[in-house]
Amino acid sequence: MFLILKNANIINVYTGEILEGNIGIKDDKIVFVDYYDTIDLNEFKNAKTLDLNGKFVSPTFIDAHIHIESSHVIPSEFEKYALLNGVSKVVIDPHEIVNVLGIKGIEFMLNDAHILDVYCMIPSCVPATELETSGAKITSKDIENLFKNEKYKNKILGLGEVMNYIGVINGDEEILEKINIAKKYGKLIDGHAPQLTGLNLNKYIGTGIMSDHECTTEEEALEKIRLGLKLMIREGTASKNINILKIRDKINDIRNIMLVSDDISIKDLKNGYLINTLKKATKYVSPVEAIQMITINPANYFGFDIGIKPSNNADLIIFEDLTDFKINKVMIKGKFLEEYGLFVGALQHTHHTNHNKYNNYIKYNSMNYSYKSEEDFLIEGIDINIEPKKSARIIEPIKDSLITKEIILNVSETIDKLNKNELNRIYVIERHKGTNRIGKGLIHFLKKGVIASSYAHDSHNVVVVGNNLKDIAIAVNHLKDINGGFVVVENGKILESVQLNIAGLMGCDGEHIYKKIESIERKTENHVLYDTNLFLTLSFLTLSVIPELKITDFGLVKNNKVVDLVF
Repeated sequence: MFLILKNANIINVYTGEILEGNIGIKDDKIVFVDYYDTIDLNEFKNAKTLDLNGKFVSPTFIDAHIHIESSHVIPSEFEKYALLNGVSKVVIDPHEIVNVLGIKGIEFMLNDAHILDVYCMIPSCVPATELETSGAKITSKDIENLFKNEKYKNKILGLGEVMNYIGVINGDEEILEKINIAKKYGKLIDGHAPQLTGLNLNKYIGTGIMSDHECTTEEEALEKIRLGLKLMIREGTASKNINILKIRDKINDIRNIMLVSDDISIKDLKNGYLINTLKKATKYVSPVEAIQMITINPANYFGFDIGIKPSNNADLIIFEDLTDFKINKVMIKGKFLEEYGLFVGALQHTHHTNHNKYNNYIKYNSMNYSYKSEEDFLIEGIDINIEPKKSARIIEPIKDSLITKEIILNVSETIDKLNKNELNRIYVIERHKGTNRIGKGLIHFLKKGVIASSYAHDSHNVVVVGNNLKDIAIAVNHLKDINGGFVVVENGKILESVQLNIAGLMGCDGEHIYKKIESIERKTENHVLYDTNLFLTLSFLTLSVIPELKITDFGLVKNNKVVDLVF
């Protein structure tokens, strides 16, 4: 079939222009782009013509760094929302599922979607550190075998975010070997270096690191981009750094800037995804520049041939405007989304379909710990063998950031605040190896109730926050019963829970999970101390590679070392 999109305002991501023109499409490919009215459209006798009357046409979007697992839906559900919001390619770091399932997690994530192009960066740090327990380990040999695997040679693009920046700087042989293997096979190497600066940053880049998505200040971003790193500006659900685009006033070239999500909730995925990022970006850059940052800029980094030109796939978005970026239609490989089976009638979801495809993952016991009692959560120095003159470390989260602060209180004041519910308990229960290890800490986070989750960076052990020991035990035991997910408990009752029985991270029905999480948000809107995505924020409290004070199943972690809660 031949289709002509007539009277379009074409967003040319190669030149940064908006040009009037016509686009000819045959089957799945662009045949011509006519900016000068030199092509007689009457020559195409059997062509179908769609008059856009000045609507804007852009290439579809690329999310250059995303953990699909953060949406808590499997790729074949994730794609339904992504495509509707104009995202046709994602470059994933399946760090979450690989920490649980290993290499078979990579294979699952690459093969589950139907239309969405899913590319992969192999997780470089599984486990992320030696200060936590993961369900699997990815070695240098595993990475090399994946790079050599013919089946995935066009899908596996490089080495995922190198979080062990301390190891890189200090010459750790294992992480350097992984970097050298990536270079050997001509693969990309993504970075992850929060607050790294000066000589140490130069050393890190000098090993071959190519990108970074952890900037939180303009100064940090400028230093990194001036040293040649590709700058991924993150605007996700939990961490929002779009204000870094202010650096546009200080630089003359935006080609090395990309906009990424990193982590995104099912709510944000459904209600705009990268469209919301575009809207925010236009406060700092032009609409066309913002679009370039999620099309041609990541395409150039990853080696994708995208854009509106002859021979390329007809992957297009038709916009009503470039203010709200309201989407009129999305085309993938020459077909509008409504022509695909996934989008016939109402958005089709898998809640009532046969789940045989996922049985091996559902049956997998991902909650490998014993049932807990209240006594398991008593804290030495706080509940038993109390030493009032000693001090206690408290985790203080920072709104819209992955970074936390450390607060020091004396034990007497700590106990008083716990009794007044002005502080909470936080625990991490090891769920992979059956060790039953529990890391114990204190935090300033909830006003009331108990929340627990089996989705917790990086190793995805179970994390639970609250004060009532009975409710804490109920929450942890319920997650074991449902094979993973989220739960809210208050006064001995389960207020709401969501089952995520694919590795304790994801479920198979996006709309069901969306509604359940909406229900949790309604029922917990008065529980948390500040406006935030409760469970996504909770998941980052265990991210030990980010400053300042975090918690794993080994206990409190500060500056890459386990430290005492009471000292």
